[in-house]
Amino acid sequence: MPDRNLFSAVPKVPGRPPKYLAPFHTELAARLRSGSHLILHGPRGTGKSTLLASMRNYYRSQSVPCAIAPQTLGLPDVVTALSQAYPRTNLEGLGRRAIGMRLRLVAERVPGVVLLDHTREVTTAMIGFLRHLRGGIVGALLVVDIDSEFERERLRTWRRHALCVRMPLMPNPRLRRLLQSSCSACDLPALEPALTRQILHAARGRVGWLRECIHLLKTPDYWRGGRLHIGAVCTDSEIAIREGRRGPRFRLRRGSSWHSL
Repeated sequence: MPDRNLFSAVPKVPGRPPKYLAPFHTELAARLRSGSHLILHGPRGTGKSTLLASMRNYYRSQSVPCAIAPQTLGLPDVVTALSQAYPRTNLEGLGRRAIGMRLRLVAERVPGVVLLDHTREVTTAMIGFLRHLRGGIVGALLVVDIDSEFERERLRTWRRHALCVRMPLMPNPRLRRLLQSSCSACDLPALEPALTRQILHAARGRVGWLRECIHLLKTPDYWRGGRLHIGAVCTDSEIAIREGRRGPRFRLRRGSSWHSL
């Protein structure tokens, strides 16, 4: 199925997403509310998890049952998220199959949404269970990180099960304003235009990457004599996004040079 970008009107709800994401948020939320099953994909650090939190707040403000699976490796994570979306359902003493059946019956009376973050496995059992939830019962959003060829190939095998939707990137002007305002708020030296361009180029529209970069800019190890070691900052920001690590990877010894640059 072809990739699509979805746009519509801006929702006026508490905790709504940034303005550049609002149309996308509205259309995505409406499709899920109607029972669609979608795959949201994009590089790490583009704000997918933040978008999910905003969507959960939106659904709760509309009294729509909704829950997030922080990591999705198979059917147990889907069922756990569904049970959290319907917390008043009595599941005590039931086996796994009976739990799934009871949750489905409850959802048929009060349709809801499950947001399946960091999906790394799509099993046969998971596909079969989700198929039973189609038709306006439970909307499902599978969120997939795509940074490597392996991940792109894996997505190609999954996309036959649901419509794939690309996560929008943050526009460069907005990234620039975020970088400048954050540096000012943290009393960091004003960045030269060339350094700002390098950071925005490395960010590639990924707001999460930029936030990691801003975090590292506050670390003295990346500054010597008022000079920013931009290569190390960008490299370590990428590592933090890819591997979940924070802090300088390349330490500067007194009197030595940055051998990693």
